Amino acid sequence: MQETAAEMGRAPDALRPVVETILGKRFGGAVRLDPGAALDPGRRAQVYRFTVLEGPADLPATVIAKRAGGTAGEPYDPDRPTGPAWGLFNEWAGLQFLDALGGDRPPAARFYGGDREAGVVVLEDMGAGQHLHTFVLGSDPAAAEAALIGLATTLGRMHALGAGKTDEYRRLRDALGPANPEATLGGYDWLAPAFEGLAAAFGIPPAPGAAGDLAALRAALWDPGPFLTYIHGDPCLDNCLQTPAGVRLFDFEVGGTGLALIDAVYGRMRFPSCWCVGQLPASVPARMEAAYRAELVRGCPAATDDTLFYHAVAAACVFWVLRMGQGKQLTGALESDYEWGIATGRQRFLLRLPIVAQTLREAGYLEALGDSFALMADAAARLWPDLAPLPDYPAFQ
Repeated sequence: MQETAAEMGRAPDALRPVVETILGKRFGGAVRLDPGAALDPGRRAQVYRFTVLEGPADLPATVIAKRAGGTAGEPYDPDRPTGPAWGLFNEWAGLQFLDALGGDRPPAARFYGGDREAGVVVLEDMGAGQHLHTFVLGSDPAAAEAALIGLATTLGRMHALGAGKTDEYRRLRDALGPANPEATLGGYDWLAPAFEGLAAAFGIPPAPGAAGDLAALRAALWDPGPFLTYIHGDPCLDNCLQTPAGVRLFDFEVGGTGLALIDAVYGRMRFPSCWCVGQLPASVPARMEAAYRAELVRGCPAATDDTLFYHAVAAACVFWVLRMGQGKQLTGALESDYEWGIATGRQRFLLRLPIVAQTLREAGYLEALGDSFALMADAAARLWPDLAPLPDYPAFQ
């Protein structure tokens, strides 16, 4: 048996024989690589770049290898549904699925193969590029807006490609090993407790009908109907790369099947799982959603229906604000105004609660939840009256 991820240590040269074997199988010939260089030797995963010294003619000049991380207390174990393996397998299945869908503008890196025992996947090297957070933190508003619209376009194209094909993703993922439903976007049993916790935190009695709306929300998320597709789950700006072929995504560790709009409302919700959170001009999220929708309809004709589309938008926005109501984001904001990246916890609530309330009101959907979130937004403003509002991203100031 080949060395395990833990036995290999961190040195990329120790990983080289595994990567050479994976590439040899994929491209049909012997491969020899240089010793490799670490790009991101993190705890959750380690990422390396290898240069090809010898190999088949169609082998690219460089490749990326990503290996699952682990700790002494939680080492990599491919047969456990929790820990480092589930993220690696989510990414493996997602990239393999997207690669098989083809297309002349792939939304992610091409997938070359993996080694389950070693905890390694080998991918196309998308190059240095420019991470999208550098655009919004820069000084060029036109470039920043173009980058954000490029992200929305790529998400729409990815969702259109995956619509109606999620059974194939599930087949690939199930073949790799058990998944931990608590560590992914699915399940949704947490929705009602999260809402109740938010309402209690801001001293708001749930509006009449909120329980029924929560049941409807859970049903919409559990069975998205025509909007069921493969989703990234964390398309933060630093998980997106501007390349000559357009914006491309990476880090699919929480990817899986779900409601397409969970990804698509990232602009509207100001990047809800990210450190890089700022305000946007109102026209920018609207243009992002228009670009996204234009791509989505190619594989999901139901997206042309305004009612269906904006109900899905609203459900996704509620999903994200309730995710904020779980755990340390809420408790941290209540206890002290903790900083995460370029925004504080309280600023995030003051920003997003009104957005969700307005989205539900405009959609005419889950109105009891919308009324409740509007009351929470008012209560948050009273609770933190001296808090400065979240400023625009620097590019738009």
